[in-house]
Amino acid sequence: MQDLNPIAIELNERFRATAPTVFELLSELGKRIYLPKGILSQTAEASTKAHRFNATRAIAQQNDNMMHLAVSRELVPALPLEGIYGYAPVLGQPELREAWKTHLLKENPSLAEATLSLPIVTSGMTHGFSLLAELFVDSGDRLILPDKIWGNYRLIFQTKAEANLQTYPFFNATRGFNTHGFREILTNMTDEKLLILLNFPHNPTGYAINRTEAQRIVDAIVARADAGCRILVMIDDAYAGLWYDASVMHESLFGLLVGCHPNVVPVKIDGATKEEYAWGLRVAFISFGLEEVAMQPLEQKFSGLIRANTSGASQVSQTLILEAMKTPGYAEQKQRNYEILKARALKVKEIASDVRYAKLWEVYPSHAGYFTCLNLKSGDAEQVRQRLLEEHGIGTISLGETELRVAYSCLDESDIETVFRTIAEVIEDV
Repeated sequence: MQDLNPIAIELNERFRATAPTVFELLSELGKRIYLPKGILSQTAEASTKAHRFNATRAIAQQNDNMMHLAVSRELVPALPLEGIYGYAPVLGQPELREAWKTHLLKENPSLAEATLSLPIVTSGMTHGFSLLAELFVDSGDRLILPDKIWGNYRLIFQTKAEANLQTYPFFNATRGFNTHGFREILTNMTDEKLLILLNFPHNPTGYAINRTEAQRIVDAIVARADAGCRILVMIDDAYAGLWYDASVMHESLFGLLVGCHPNVVPVKIDGATKEEYAWGLRVAFISFGLEEVAMQPLEQKFSGLIRANTSGASQVSQTLILEAMKTPGYAEQKQRNYEILKARALKVKEIASDVRYAKLWEVYPSHAGYFTCLNLKSGDAEQVRQRLLEEHGIGTISLGETELRVAYSCLDESDIETVFRTIAEVIEDV
């Protein structure tokens, strides 16, 4: 095994002294990684002291401006040149990070008295999860997650990081979240280190937890931590804010986990992808419930990882998100989009749960997000999907043998009844 760089050794010692649980959760790569004191630090120093000529930045300038092409400049004329063409800081634009933290505090009342780090910007949520996998997952580490998941988790954590995935049934017998199964799988684990991944609003079902379920989840995690286990809890909040049912919790589970136990390190992964209706801009955030003394070495670790792969998220994407958040009318525009999605969700609930379809499918409970999921009582989900696509031009997603996911986020409300009627016709024909 390679010798550790002195900078990595120093960061690890800081963890041991200030946040031993974080240190114990680090992967071998996480212990090795560091940000070199090289070009980036020298460039940062020059930016404050080179008052005559700054010959450090790997950019081209002309007449005291960034060199650029007019054909691209004309597409975004209102933004400053630096905000379009410049390199973003490795951890993201400071103003955007502050703005997103303010957003999180506003949307999550449970964080009012909690410790929240300054969010780290990533190139989309997949990049965020990949960074966490690199920093915290060694081959064979156990990752606990439900049996119904976003498929990319397997690629990131199982295929790439070689984690040992342990699953439990997502739903209980009454079609609520399976808090008993979750607690049971935790209780049966004897590992000193565990990784947990939770996703609400849930993909693929659209399920959101209520306060009682949330507290039972936290209690189960604390009970395992009390037994001496160190736990990293990753909260996938891709669909945060898109709640359509008053009976569920309208904030992240993350807020209840922050500070719940010294052996528990919670991390929230969210983004502009869905919350800001900006899918292709690839801007997401990682936030920890850790004090600044622990975040300083952790940010250095993240800086090293980001520097070693993407070098940082897109500058123009970050600028667009930040400027949009500062623009008058921003909140009103978000609310209008939310109301459209809520109307679709309620229409789907009405149509898909119609008694005439009861013999064809069960509708999994859906309170939030983009999706509803049908559990077919007859017919193969993949065969139904193919027939819908080839014969009717309707795209859906098959999950396993019996489950069909419908994304109402991309359906006009007026088309929902047609879509579900056609699904029923195909099932009956199959």
